[in-house]
Amino acid sequence: MTSGPPPTDRYRAVFRVLFGVLLLNIAVALAKLALGYGTGAVSVISDGFHSLTDSASNIIGMVGLRASRKPPDEDHPYGHRKYETLAAAGIFIFLLFVVIEVARAAFDRLSGGHVPEVGTLSFAVMIGTLAINLFVVRYESGRGRALKSELLLADAMHTKSDVFTSCAVIVSLVAVWSGYPVLDPIGGLVIAVFIARTGWEIARDTSRVLSDRVVLAEDDIRDVVMSVPEVAGCHQIRSRGSADHTFLDLHVWFAPDMTLYEAHRLSHVVKDRLLATYPQIADAIIHLEPPPGQV
Repeated sequence: MTSGPPPTDRYRAVFRVLFGVLLLNIAVALAKLALGYGTGAVSVISDGFHSLTDSASNIIGMVGLRASRKPPDEDHPYGHRKYETLAAAGIFIFLLFVVIEVARAAFDRLSGGHVPEVGTLSFAVMIGTLAINLFVVRYESGRGRALKSELLLADAMHTKSDVFTSCAVIVSLVAVWSGYPVLDPIGGLVIAVFIARTGWEIARDTSRVLSDRVVLAEDDIRDVVMSVPEVAGCHQIRSRGSADHTFLDLHVWFAPDMTLYEAHRLSHVVKDRLLATYPQIADAIIHLEPPPGQV
């Protein structure tokens, strides 16, 4: 009893969102890097690399999304949806590298003593890119929830870290402009902390899917199953997968004198109610058996 793959329109919608966000992230990254190298502000350069990592994660996401569109085959009977989860995990890898780069640049600047140039253009660029990031986070998070895409939600979380880091950079620029240049590399270290926290959250969420953590509460599934009057009980309820692509299997009890035909028909009633309650279920396997002790 297997339901069909998710609608193709869902993949196309997610891909369009990622591509639009990619273009915005590239524009933001280039603006920050140009400003950072032009003024010598390590906090701005670090933030620019962070934004560039956003672009790389968008590309990873699109590659993973295309792979996840493949239907189940002989080698992948459960489909290819974990490629999307792996793509989300790839974002964490990029974040790890950017944390190392940001921290290195900050410590180098602390020992170098270079004073960056800060002017009106610096604040204009940072405030403008901050506004773009706020739009991206709101748009991508909204579409991620609407499309039930863990990839879009993970990518939005990544971009959200850009909002915090941009705010930290603006504070650093104000400090430099006020005569405290040492706060520029310190701002870079603050950025590293924000990035590291975001990376940990993404790693935590993707590891739950890759380790087959329970997705649906057992008691909730039991309530749906027991809503069919002829069902005597159920046990061994197991679920795994992602929030929008879940696999479920369970054992359902029927009266021992019930015909196989009738038990099979009622199992479809159970399945239909489960799918109606949880449309994210991609595959539900129901094992028929009599109640314990009534064989």
